[in-house]
Amino acid sequence: MKTLIRVILISILLSYIPLAAQDSDAVREVKSDSCLSATAALVRSLIVPGWGQIYQERLVNGTFFYGASATFYYRSFFYLYHYKKGNGRRFLNRFQTNLSVAIFFHVLNLVDVSDVGWRECPQGWQGKLLSDEPVKSPWGASLRSAVLPGWGQFYNESYFKAVGYLAVDGYLFYKIREADIRYRDRRNTKYRDDRSRYSWYFGVAYFLTIADAFAGAYLFRFDEAMQLTFLPEINRNYIGINASVSF
Repeated sequence: MKTLIRVILISILLSYIPLAAQDSDAVREVKSDSCLSATAALVRSLIVPGWGQIYQERLVNGTFFYGASATFYYRSFFYLYHYKKGNGRRFLNRFQTNLSVAIFFHVLNLVDVSDVGWRECPQGWQGKLLSDEPVKSPWGASLRSAVLPGWGQFYNESYFKAVGYLAVDGYLFYKIREADIRYRDRRNTKYRDDRSRYSWYFGVAYFLTIADAFAGAYLFRFDEAMQLTFLPEINRNYIGINASVSF
């Protein structure tokens, strides 16, 4: 399995090398001030797989690489935990296999984000205030919060919300994980019930995090886009207040 992964990885890397060399002159001509930094995208994807693709507003690609890498990293450390608990060498083999697959997707994610960053000049979200397209991408904000709770709020520049959602979702996920470990070790139904209850809490909080990020992107700087003015109005028949909205 590990040998197969290495062969696939080397083949992909070698296939990109001549392509990058062939298009190097074209890259220099295409590059402009509006292009996103390829290096910045690469560093993001190195830290968290898929982050660079989301930075480039390639949301489907970013979600795929994040999901694939996170799944196999989680599985690898799950099997490592059980191996250290003395549950047999088969858990060590599963750990090595899943870790190899996780690294494969991590490296493939770096190749993908670098290739697009240098050859296609991605420009990110280019919406305008009060145009048909919002300044912030609603789906981009939602996917960010789906990848990491609070990231969408940080993208919308709601920093206190970002910290709050991250803390709440992180705490609930920790309680789920803690109850799951205790249930697997002790087989006590109390911990199974705790795991189910906290899973429901986390599901609701996670949904609200994504929904808030989506709405926040649509309403980003909405108060700056319009000015609401109240003026007293006195008429022969009535006294009132005239409200006007300026765009």
